[in-house]
Amino acid sequence: QIVLQTVSQGSLDASKDLQKEFATIEKKKEELADYLCEDRKKMSLEDVFSTMKTFRELFLKALQ
Repeated sequence: QIVLQTVSQGSLDASKDLQKEFATIEKKKEELADYLCEDRKKMSLEDVFSTMKTFRELFLKALQ
């Protein structure tokens, strides 16, 4: 029973840590949306990564 309690507590702690990480990511995404003059509610993480990918590709092309 002690092992089960330890595992359960570990799972709860991991879940709380994950929630904190998601909150941090969400805050950073909103800050980026503001910086890019995008709608905070409409901009998804996929949009962020797509924008970053496009920027990287264009930057590398410009370097060449």
